[in-house]
Amino acid sequence: MTNASAPPPPKTAGFHITRGVALRIPVGGLTLTLDDDGEAKMELKGLLLRLDTSVHWLEIATDHLAQAKTAHESMAAAHADGKGTGDLLQSTFKAAMQAIVAGATFFEALYAASRDCMPPGRLAPRASDRSGAKRSALVTEQLKRSFGLKPRKMADLASVLSEVYRFRDEAVHPSSSFGTPAVHPMLGVMVERRFAMYTYPNAQLLVRAALAYCKILPTIGKKDGPKEIQELAQYLLTAGEPHFNLWDKTYGPLLDATAA
Repeated sequence: MTNASAPPPPKTAGFHITRGVALRIPVGGLTLTLDDDGEAKMELKGLLLRLDTSVHWLEIATDHLAQAKTAHESMAAAHADGKGTGDLLQSTFKAAMQAIVAGATFFEALYAASRDCMPPGRLAPRASDRSGAKRSALVTEQLKRSFGLKPRKMADLASVLSEVYRFRDEAVHPSSSFGTPAVHPMLGVMVERRFAMYTYPNAQLLVRAALAYCKILPTIGKKDGPKEIQELAQYLLTAGEPHFNLWDKTYGPLLDATAA
């Protein structure tokens, strides 16, 4: 039996640099030489690409939030008419859980992107324990350092992230053990507690928090943050603008009057 030959490498036709992708030419990646006729010849031997997925995760969060909203409204109508809601409860639960996890992943992506911008002296020390509470505190500390948050704004962020990570961890580190049920806030019946957690209203609150901080943090960063954060801050504001406007039209004001 012979081994199949490796497929030929794919042909390329240049580079496609899309939203969120940054380009860097490494040392030695670009050379300039003279040919036999004395004509200059430039050759690109290599480059590096980097993707910031923070706004992509916000889009995923808002897409799933819209699905949760539709399922929630259908479930409310079915419940009011005395019809069965089992399938709609499942649909709402799944969409809300995915929206919340995507919103939390926005903060993870923003943590990574902002950390990569900072010099060593502005990096928050990583803890050896990756539990939710410690992770929330680490992300809060790094975002404070990266965007120049004052104590009150940091306290606000810490409060929000503690809830975001509590909901995230219930989904991404799920328990399958028996536990005490909870009352579903709409249906008024006892359900496994996560069906009472991952609801459309909760998803709306937590996704709104993620989208709001996509605007709050860079706004503060452009005024009070270090020079290293300015490019990322401008990118977040520019890429986030359509989503800020869509939220205002769909759900109401994204920010409170004193948020930023």
